[in-house]
Amino acid sequence: MTEELYDLQETETAIEALGVLTNSLPEPFVVLGGWAVYLTASESYKREHGTPYLGSRDVDVGFHIDPTISVNALRHSTFSKAIEVVRSAGYYPMGSSRYCKFIRKGTGEILTEEEARRVRIFDLFYLYLDMMVDHIHPKHYEVFDIKVLDEPILARIFDEGNGVTVNVSGNEVVIPPPHLLLASKLISIPKRQKDDKILKDACDIYAIIWHSPEKYDSILTAVQEEYPRECEEGLRAITDDVARNAARHLGIDVEQYLDMVRQLRK
Repeated sequence: MTEELYDLQETETAIEALGVLTNSLPEPFVVLGGWAVYLTASESYKREHGTPYLGSRDVDVGFHIDPTISVNALRHSTFSKAIEVVRSAGYYPMGSSRYCKFIRKGTGEILTEEEARRVRIFDLFYLYLDMMVDHIHPKHYEVFDIKVLDEPILARIFDEGNGVTVNVSGNEVVIPPPHLLLASKLISIPKRQKDDKILKDACDIYAIIWHSPEKYDSILTAVQEEYPRECEEGLRAITDDVARNAARHLGIDVEQYLDMVRQLRK
């Protein structure tokens, strides 16, 4: 039996928010992170387990930035327009290229930043939206007054045109191909500090390999050839305890989990 990793209200709110954003964000953009895994693996996972794949509490989207463009062009870039959309949709800036909505638990009421300050913290949850770029423009901070995360996987998608098109709420959106999505998870898992993030990455690694529409041996071959060091480091981060807990959330035996992820090692 599968076991949810996050509160269903939080994940359902996040996937609904993603659907709304796909209607308004300027193109081109790429959906990354946990929802990209969900959109990759959920159909196969549901056939096997009778339930959709694990959801995410965060929404991650990525944009292309040409680091050679002028400051004026940067001010009118897709990323700049996306920031305007996000802020007008009620997201508040919080940290490096992270935006947030404050939501009351139970009712789902969206609160302003001021209203949220008057609510007990355990009566709130936070819908985080992370906006990333493939390259950081040298004048980025001068234009936007916020830091930004660069995601090397994004550069490959924009440069090589190898994104996968999927449907979200009636809109066509682009996500990374399975081997690049897998590489992104192998890169992130050794850096994780929180147990839930490590477990989600561990679940995602298995799901991408086994539940992608693409054959798992071709995914493994591609990621081993292009990201051999990341395969080794990602696999080392999956301890026996992490593997047991990930298998429990996935609804599979730990031996089945380990048999699959150990194939990352040549």
